[in-house]
Amino acid sequence: MDLEKRVALNWLMDFYGPLLTENRLKLLTSYCEEDLSLSELAEEAGITRQGVHDALTKAQAQLEEYERKLGLVARYRRLEDAIRECRRALSGVIPTEATVEALEEAKRALDAIERIET
Repeated sequence: MDLEKRVALNWLMDFYGPLLTENRLKLLTSYCEEDLSLSELAEEAGITRQGVHDALTKAQAQLEEYERKLGLVARYRRLEDAIRECRRALSGVIPTEATVEALEEAKRALDAIERIET
C-alpha cells in the first residue's frame, strides 16, 4: 500500500475505527501503524494470509462506506482548511486601536472551533 493510501486509511480509522469489530480493528491497526506483513498478521492472529487479506479488505471497505455515508473526514478537512484560511486572512490585517479587540476575539473563536473538532 502506498503512503497516500495509508494516510487516507489512517484518517478513516481515526474517525470510524471504533465502529469496526475488535478483530478487524486490531488487524487493520497492526497492518497500518505497525507495518506488519500479511504473513506476520496471519501468524499473530492464527489465521491464513488469505483470511487476513479478506478481513483487511472488508474493514477498509466498511470504513470507506462509513465515510461515503457520513462524510466526517471530508467535513473535518474542510473545516481545517477554512480555519487555516481564516488565520491567514487575519494575519494580514494590521490591527488598529479600533480593531485590535475584534481581531483577538476572532482568533479566540477560531481556537474554540479547533478545540471542538479535535
